[in-house]
Amino acid sequence: MTPRLPQTDNRPLLARLEREWQALNMRPAVLRRAQGWGVAAPFGSLDQLLAAAGYWPSRQARLVVAGAPAAGTPATGTSATGPTRPGCSANEVLAQLVRAARTDDVAARVVLQRVLPGVVARARRWGSHRTGGSADAFDELLSVTWTVIREFPVERRPLHVAANLLRDSEYRAFERANRRLLVHELTAPHLLDGPVLTGDALDATAELAEVVAAAGMLTERELQLIELLARGCSAAEAAVALRVSERTIRNHRDVLVHRLRAAAMAA
Repeated sequence: MTPRLPQTDNRPLLARLEREWQALNMRPAVLRRAQGWGVAAPFGSLDQLLAAAGYWPSRQARLVVAGAPAAGTPATGTSATGPTRPGCSANEVLAQLVRAARTDDVAARVVLQRVLPGVVARARRWGSHRTGGSADAFDELLSVTWTVIREFPVERRPLHVAANLLRDSEYRAFERANRRLLVHELTAPHLLDGPVLTGDALDATAELAEVVAAAGMLTERELQLIELLARGCSAAEAAVALRVSERTIRNHRDVLVHRLRAAAMAA
């Protein structure tokens, strides 16, 4: 029940996962351990537990469990996993497994198997943007997904558990590192104790130009941004002029304020 990657992807790792799953699937000691997880659906193998959590290896299996037998299959009125508790959905079963996964690595392995098709799909998508291809993306995403499973706050996010596990894993593996983290620095107390100037108002643009010239450490892009802001352009107008997002303009502006303030105080 392990999805397959194309020839260019990490087939050896998936093969190891498949062998591991088959070794665990019907091992009596593992099944006795799984009975203590408090899962509502009865099961005689981990494959059946996986199906109860919403993993369907084929459309035929889905129809059988839904009560519409496939061709050649007698209608018995029961699912592949046996009668389930009324009102207990696949999402609820998966949520119960996630709770158990916090302290039981076998439960975490079942949850990993449940979301593995999604991990494979996302590795294929991100692999086209990485030097190591899908194999590299799969390795990284798989390890992150394991951590997400063990830490997922299912009590606060009980809906769409499988989708949220995949979304969190994808974000941690590929997106979070690319997002700029804002660092808010407190102004040093001695910088707040300077005298208040009461003389004639200075030309702000001229003063800013002098400070920039003295600093001598700004890039051409930063100088363009300063010029636009000094002319009275808003962040939105500067973003259009420089062909970046308004959020990028605000981030660069904050950095420039700190650097220029430091240069002005040193002058």
